[in-house]
Amino acid sequence: MKKSIILFALLIAGFSLFSQTEYKLSKSSIRMSGTSTLHDWTADVTKVSGSGQMVFTNNALSGINALNITMTTNSIKSNHGETMDKNMMKELKAKANPTMTYNLTKVTYISPKGGTYTLETEGKLTIAGTTKTINMTVAATVNGGQVTFKGTKKVKMTEYNVTPPVLFLGTLKTDDNVTITFDATFASTSVK
Repeated sequence: MKKSIILFALLIAGFSLFSQTEYKLSKSSIRMSGTSTLHDWTADVTKVSGSGQMVFTNNALSGINALNITMTTNSIKSNHGETMDKNMMKELKAKANPTMTYNLTKVTYISPKGGTYTLETEGKLTIAGTTKTINMTVAATVNGGQVTFKGTKKVKMTEYNVTPPVLFLGTLKTDDNVTITFDATFASTSVK
């Protein structure tokens, strides 16, 4: 009987030290930016969903077992209006590929500093039906039942079989390089 009580106490202590929690994307800002022969441009992804499984040890973020983000392709809105939006949808093959996705495959490093964490990550980014493995350095903050991830990643459109848009009879040519900036907050599904 005494051994059973001790074993039970150890199990409870273990659960308090280590826990895995389900999370759902609660808010996000995902922006693409680049340059062209006439001007710089930005475009925001306005419809985004996602989920994750965060691991905490002694109330500190110690791992991520899963993290997935889905972006609706035709929800991308640029700062240069409808003509640019239509060209982006054409080049991103939005009809055939209505979503773009990011799926985390592993976290190779987590370094806590103050109330923030630096993460080295690897994941699969799918744009216009083409999937590539990307590495990113991500900053994370934990606030109650929420985890916020921030970072930037430079990609080349042609690596995803996307032709950089050309407008106005070739007078505006978009550069191949695009910077993706993200700020994504995931809320614990156990917090009401």
